[in-house]
Amino acid sequence: MSARLFTIVSEFRGTTNVSQVRAFNECDAVRAWTELLIEERPFKVASSYLAKSVASDMAEYPPVALNGLTNAWCITGSCGGDFMLADIIETVSLANGS
Repeated sequence: MSARLFTIVSEFRGTTNVSQVRAFNECDAVRAWTELLIEERPFKVASSYLAKSVASDMAEYPPVALNGLTNAWCITGSCGGDFMLADIIETVSLANGS
């Protein structure tokens, strides 16, 4: 089975971030996304703290399927008392692999 493409739309401290990762499932997609947070720092210094918080909560709070939708999940988290919301959507890749 090949890795699938996921788009993650997150909102934290008034900033919206959109990322894409390749993973085998939605949980792996969130893990890959937390690595991107540390690397790309879209939420400045809070990015690494948020990534660690989300990664440590994954066992107890995995992505939840969104009712009435196909291939869409949601996670929530917090960092420094601020709420984070992220939607994980499996994304169709183009035939040429883009």
